Amino acid sequence: MIVRAFRGVMLSGLMSMAASASVVNLTLDGNFSAPDYSWYSYTDTAGAQEIDPVGPYITYLSGGSYDSALVYTFCYDINADTDVGVSYAGQLETFTDTATMEATYLMNQLNMMGGFDAPLEDRGAVAMAIWEIMYPSSTTNGPAFESDPAAEPYELEAATAVADKAWTAADSARYPTWVPDDSSLQRFGVILEGSLVDDFVSPTPEPDSLSLAGLGILGLATFRFGAKCRAVRRAGGS
Repeated sequence: MIVRAFRGVMLSGLMSMAASASVVNLTLDGNFSAPDYSWYSYTDTAGAQEIDPVGPYITYLSGGSYDSALVYTFCYDINADTDVGVSYAGQLETFTDTATMEATYLMNQLNMMGGFDAPLEDRGAVAMAIWEIMYPSSTTNGPAFESDPAAEPYELEAATAVADKAWTAADSARYPTWVPDDSSLQRFGVILEGSLVDDFVSPTPEPDSLSLAGLGILGLATFRFGAKCRAVRRAGGS
């Protein structure tokens, strides 16, 4: 049985990640169709219709202390191809930069909504917010495209949680980053067993900060996204 949302205290997955810096192979579920993958449709800020496969993705980790371990992932880099069913080598690492902490905050929020079984509109908006937040640090970024308006409130919420220290580095460490050995490939945020911070209360932005930060997000939307997401595809390029 597939467990759709990982809850609980620090369990085996987190301890295994901390205990070893061994090569960890990541493989996205090879069944590139529903219900294993979900496609999110939205109207971007330029009025164009977009559709993308969005996380969390069913994923398997092998190597080190992992043996085809089921996890869920969000891709961080929107301009790198990742073929489903193909094993990629890398390592699990933790980062404390602001962008990664904001991304992990949103992963935790979606985990509380049900993770893989969260409503598609929430999954899609969170995935788009994470792509936009992580875009400046991407090694695979490219030309800009328009933002998803539904992602902007999530970006603001994440920025507020990190700035107010409501979401800490210790919280963020529950969601490690899988970093590929080949830097032309994309990174993934990983939801391990025991990742969920289930007693977390989301901060509420003050009205003034909401309006100011909202203007900032709208200004950034013109350049923080990369070209049309090709993040997950069927092996062979289709």
